[in-house]
Amino acid sequence: MALLRESTGIAGGLSRWVLASLAGSLILVCHTVPIAAELLPLSPLPPERSLWVNLEILPADRTQPLPETLRQIESGRLQAEEATVNGRNYRKTSLVLPLANGDRREVVLLLAEENGRMRMLGFHRIHRHLESPRGTTTVFQSGAANPLSGEPAQVPADTYTYLALCTALSGFDGDRPPLPVHLWFHDSAVAANIVFDGKEELAVLGTHVAALRVRVEPTDGKLGEAIYWLAQAPPHALLQYRGPGDFLTGKADGAPDVLLRATASSEQVRTIFRE
Repeated sequence: MALLRESTGIAGGLSRWVLASLAGSLILVCHTVPIAAELLPLSPLPPERSLWVNLEILPADRTQPLPETLRQIESGRLQAEEATVNGRNYRKTSLVLPLANGDRREVVLLLAEENGRMRMLGFHRIHRHLESPRGTTTVFQSGAANPLSGEPAQVPADTYTYLALCTALSGFDGDRPPLPVHLWFHDSAVAANIVFDGKEELAVLGTHVAALRVRVEPTDGKLGEAIYWLAQAPPHALLQYRGPGDFLTGKADGAPDVLLRATASSEQVRTIFRE
């Protein structure tokens, strides 16, 4: 299976460097974390088994400019799709951020399917200059087999990143009670609750879209909350996000709050062709 998709003009899949990390350095991690956890339900995908959203990046506070490290970003593409590594199927979420100087920032994360639910296995951070990648890999050790190799991090099984929730929350609907999880932030797992926060009509994608609003509330008071707006219609693509932007910056940079808004999506294109 080709895991690098260049036809869209923005890389939508794993780079050869990431593929080598996944398939060439297989490590089975079997540490047990003695914490009971409920994983997020499996997120739906369209028949093509791939879903992408183009995003614009705005300051969360319209009165404040974006920091310089974010002003360098020209656009963003978020993609969720199936990926096969060593004969096993996974869910892969990637975010590709072209920079004004021709470089690219990428974050690629992997989730395992477990009985209709999803466990996050870790993520790559990549900075690509002239097609020469530099990056790091964080491997979540939570009691499951893991094909990633890199810096180990022992975490509860229900640990996700803010970016992972941009696609993983599409399986979380309004009939569910608050769900306790953990958020990976600044190299540690922090307890949080995922709460269905209502429905609204959101002005986005050049129209008004019926949206589900999901709030993620860290319990320690040190992290800011995040709000995700997802299309009410399946496969519940991300429409808007407001919260920490740690996945947009370099690992050593800060994590300013941002507002991400969808400017185009594969579901929008599908709708146009259906009509």
